[in-house]
Amino acid sequence: MKELTKAEEQIMQVVWAHDQLFIKDIVDQMPSPKPAYNTVGTFLKILEAKGFVSRVKIGNTFAYSASVKKKDYTQSFLNGFLSNYFEGSAEKLLSFMVEEKKLNIKQVEDLIKNSWTMIN
Repeated sequence: MKELTKAEEQIMQVVWAHDQLFIKDIVDQMPSPKPAYNTVGTFLKILEAKGFVSRVKIGNTFAYSASVKKKDYTQSFLNGFLSNYFEGSAEKLLSFMVEEKKLNIKQVEDLIKNSWTMIN
């Protein structure tokens, strides 16, 4: 699966949150400063070519919806991230997060506890 650029990902976050949207709806949902209508339209064409969105004609305009589920993209992105930066090891990622003080030992223990609860 292709990786999204930052701008593409911002648009996809909006699309993933809704079943179907028009360009105007996407622009309205974007954070300030809001991109131009034409800019969003251009990015949607790129996203459609990459297979991330599909469109249907409704009246004189198009409605867009996600062709790739957020969970599927997240899984693909995280697998690539782990592979590229942590030799495919989630343990090395957690160790890095603790070393960088983004997570403390208690938080790691809570993650393990919560993961164990979800498995059982």
